[in-house]
Amino acid sequence: MPEGLIIVESPAKARTLKRFLGDRFDVRASMGHVRDLPEKELGVDVEKGFKPHYQVVDDRQKTITELRAAVKNDSGDVILASDPDREGEAIAWHLAEVLHLRSPKRIEFHEITADAVRRALEAPREIDMRLVNAQQARRVVDRLVGFGLSPFLWSKVQKGIGAGRVSSVALRLVVDREEEIRKFVPVESWTIDAELSKQAAAEHFLARLNRAAGTPAAGEDAKLEVHTQAEADELLRKLEGATYRVIGVEKKRRTKSSYLPYITSTMQQDASSRLRFRPRNTMRVAQQLYEGIELGAEGATGLITYMRTDSTRISDEAERRVKAWIADKHGSKYIGGPRAAKSAPGVQDAHEAIRPTDVNRTPESIRQHLTPEQFKLYDLIWRRFVASRMAPAVYDQTQAEIEGGEHIFRATGSVLAFDGFYAVWSRDEENGAQELPALADGEALDFHGLKPEQHFSQPPPRYTEATLIKELEQRGIGRPSTYAPIVETITKDHGYVEIKDRRLHPTQIGEAVNTIMVDRFKVISDDEYTATLEKRLDQVESGSEDWVPVVSGFYGPLQKMLTAAQEAMPADTDEVCPECHEGHLVRKASRFGPFMGCSRYPKCKFRRALNVNGEAAQPKLLEEPCPVCGRPLQLRTGRYGEFVGCSGYPECKYIKKDASQSAAKPTGQKCPQCGEGELVERTGRYGPFVACSRYPDCKYRANVGKDGKAKEGPKVLDEPCPICGKPLVERRGRYGLFKSCSDYPSCPGPKGVAGRAQGGSSKKAEV
Repeated sequence: MPEGLIIVESPAKARTLKRFLGDRFDVRASMGHVRDLPEKELGVDVEKGFKPHYQVVDDRQKTITELRAAVKNDSGDVILASDPDREGEAIAWHLAEVLHLRSPKRIEFHEITADAVRRALEAPREIDMRLVNAQQARRVVDRLVGFGLSPFLWSKVQKGIGAGRVSSVALRLVVDREEEIRKFVPVESWTIDAELSKQAAAEHFLARLNRAAGTPAAGEDAKLEVHTQAEADELLRKLEGATYRVIGVEKKRRTKSSYLPYITSTMQQDASSRLRFRPRNTMRVAQQLYEGIELGAEGATGLITYMRTDSTRISDEAERRVKAWIADKHGSKYIGGPRAAKSAPGVQDAHEAIRPTDVNRTPESIRQHLTPEQFKLYDLIWRRFVASRMAPAVYDQTQAEIEGGEHIFRATGSVLAFDGFYAVWSRDEENGAQELPALADGEALDFHGLKPEQHFSQPPPRYTEATLIKELEQRGIGRPSTYAPIVETITKDHGYVEIKDRRLHPTQIGEAVNTIMVDRFKVISDDEYTATLEKRLDQVESGSEDWVPVVSGFYGPLQKMLTAAQEAMPADTDEVCPECHEGHLVRKASRFGPFMGCSRYPKCKFRRALNVNGEAAQPKLLEEPCPVCGRPLQLRTGRYGEFVGCSGYPECKYIKKDASQSAAKPTGQKCPQCGEGELVERTGRYGPFVACSRYPDCKYRANVGKDGKAKEGPKVLDEPCPICGKPLVERRGRYGLFKSCSDYPSCPGPKGVAGRAQGGSSKKAEV
């Protein structure tokens, strides 16, 4: 006869528990949440203290019936062993409610091992209503936002869309970044490297122009800035005939410590950048590793600790075991010193970091039992954990100051003296380091050429899923259990953001929704307000705040914003659609501003732009007829300003090209790409450019230089860099064509090929 009934969330978790509990307990799975708010109604009684009305999830009725029968037939204790977080506590409470349990026991464990479960069974507790209320508060607030804003957005933008408390902030971050990129104006700059060596030595090294002679090494005005090619050419003229000598050498030992073990956000970020896993996929695989994998004769085994955590703490026992493993496999000198876990407000220090349950279970030893995805993630978690307890890596770093005429160059070299945690962790970031020869003050050097390089400042990069999660975490938005769903909501669920080349791009619908949210519901899309609300919800969890006042304090302003928005943007009008004469005009919004559209959209696509006051922005009719359909042309306003188009749009889509853009001015130069067409000068959105006259058959295009000629960029070659593997490019410098790495100056290979470098070999450089 079993001692009692244990209920967990999933069958996989139940199988793993059953392996070491045997017949001692009857272990069943609830299949996740058994109750939730109703899908098609608010489900929250605002007038009665925001009381939620729960109902059984549709496909859980059979599970509940089976669990009720198991409870009835079991004479022992009913033990609720759902996950150790807010969601898990809420699941336990809902189970107790639907199963009518009088005195259920609640246990929690952060790893599914025999010892952890045994300790949990020895220390059962009651359901923690602070955690339950914290989850309820979040669920109710999210429901109030969703049911309040969704109908409004349906009437203004498109049916079927919605807005969320946290996802609105995430969307705003993506849209704001896109606006930064659109407004960005690149700034030109130049760097100049000297290729040098000890006298008559074969090994070369690079030194970068740093400052004018006589200028202090530190300070705001110390570094020499070169902004134009003219400035660079003048410096090259002065430096070409200069003599080069060492005027100072500084040597120091530098250490690099390992990273702390993973928490949820850092695991998702690394899995994205290193493994190219999407956050939701990362959490799915991590859940499998946590709940248990069949390891042959060993049976179902939990391989990692609980994967939803924001604590970097590890247990004393785990610390002891990993240090013993390090000493055995690498020697005692590889054992690191004490590491303090990072602690921030709201961090659940009762949890541990994400780590392997047994460090002796190396990735390779169980590879045959894992899927490729499971192996990759387990390998990442295992190596990160072991590395976190290893000694720092040690570098011998040399920095040399070199005088060249009236200017000072600086060369930096770094040599790994002790690999430390790099014995188990990759060190890709060190790949660009060069090794300097032994240099002495006053030593004369051989000069082998100059390497000028033009640069343009880059706009801030678009977010990836990983960097967006990092940004949300840094701003205090979201929690370990919500990062992956947030990203999934704005990408897959609502289509507000699309992923191109692993970068997040807002869609037109996403920008339209963001425009409304920022204009009419600014508080909800404000990151500081959302972070403050997150902190208050954390205080509910700690017991320092009651959940009802927190929800009430949010609901009042939300209702005021909704009322103001509906008054400012009434949806329906009595005006009949002038296009189809069946629908009526409704007021909507897009990323380009307010407009009137037909209620029969998408069957009828009529739309009329509105000005900032909400009045019809009537286009000005011109006397000139449309050359396509004969209707009058009109002056309209679009995304990039005024333009002339047909008044019969959308049936006739004729747009008159701007004379300044349509007039192609011949340059007399042959197209360097196809060799057949002639380069013509045009004016585009970003200014003048030259393009091939055979467009679109030939798509060659280049910016215009100060001399009015095409300003060519580096030509990408079908040849990999021998140092880093990235493509080589052919550049044109002062001394003619030369090859260089497309990742220069991070990677200096290979040397110049047309008189720039005058012999010898060049090592990898970090300058």
